[in-house]
Amino acid sequence: MKFKTEFRNKMQKVMVIALCWTLFVSITFINEYFFIADLIKLQKLRGSYAFWPDFTGQMFMGAFGGLVGGYILVFRMDKAYKQKSFAFGIINAGMLFLLYYLTFFTLGLFFLAFIYFTFQMNVLTAAIQAWDNLLINLNSPSFLLSIGITGFLVSGTQFMLQVNDKFGQGVLWKFMTGKYYHPREEERIFMFLDLKASTTIAEKIGSKHFFELLREVYRDITEPVIYHKGEIYQYVGDEVVITWPVQKGLKENNCLTCFFDIEKVIEEKKNYYLEKYGHIPTFKAGLHLGEATVGEIGVIKKDIVFSGDVLNTTSRIQGECNHHAVNVLLSTKLLQRLPLKEAYHPIPIGEIHLRGKTEKVSLNTVKLIQS
Repeated sequence: MKFKTEFRNKMQKVMVIALCWTLFVSITFINEYFFIADLIKLQKLRGSYAFWPDFTGQMFMGAFGGLVGGYILVFRMDKAYKQKSFAFGIINAGMLFLLYYLTFFTLGLFFLAFIYFTFQMNVLTAAIQAWDNLLINLNSPSFLLSIGITGFLVSGTQFMLQVNDKFGQGVLWKFMTGKYYHPREEERIFMFLDLKASTTIAEKIGSKHFFELLREVYRDITEPVIYHKGEIYQYVGDEVVITWPVQKGLKENNCLTCFFDIEKVIEEKKNYYLEKYGHIPTFKAGLHLGEATVGEIGVIKKDIVFSGDVLNTTSRIQGECNHHAVNVLLSTKLLQRLPLKEAYHPIPIGEIHLRGKTEKVSLNTVKLIQS
């Protein structure tokens, strides 16, 4: 199930890339076609230019190139680029794809022309005609321009993928559509996820190694967050704030299962962390749901910001974990709406007077009986 969800998310990216590349190639061809048609009409050029055969070929090449390019960028190079610098991913993707472009352009143009000519002549003559057509294209001045455009297109695609990662899942699209340009109220689930004993660890291994530890830990916990439909709202030092639209967070207990899957990921790599850093990172988490105001804020550096009592309360709930010697606490308000099954055993903590709150909040912890 987890593999299917991850595969589906990646395929959606590939399909979007293929669509965008097809549109780009189609619009570029249409612009060139009408430019040449105008020159013919003005008698600057002689002859005729058939629209549909070349347009169909360009659309096919755009879609095929988009699928192949998107697959390589998303499935093969995504993890490698995430561990490299921003500039490296953009430049390397563009240069590497120039090699792919030369290969696929040569093969694609030859076989596309060969198939087209086989409907008009015998196979041998069609092959010769397709080869001559390929040589004409390779020797044309526009070929170098096409190489440059392809490199730019691939680098631009990689840039957009990295920008999407920079803002978080779906945030770039929200900026583009102006979804939160005007503040709005949303019912949201929040999880404040905090690294336990972070000050002690930092003192023992030093700030530089502690930063490297945080970077690796945050990389490892990203997959469970994405799989369970969460959105990483903020990194605040050694704390991560994760949020869900209430429907996604409640579905299949996503918000709660996310925490236990994070623990599982860290458990699977505990020997690695112990050997490299001398510590096994562990987390404590507080979860709550409620109304939050969300909107764009900032001028030079814009961001989508949540505000409301739900964030303050969630932070206070997380702060009670050490006091009650548990790793996860959630409000009864959230617990009552979760479709818990036999795998989860809720344990009431009771009503707690949280720091900074006038009213008491009923808290619970949850034990995972089976994974």
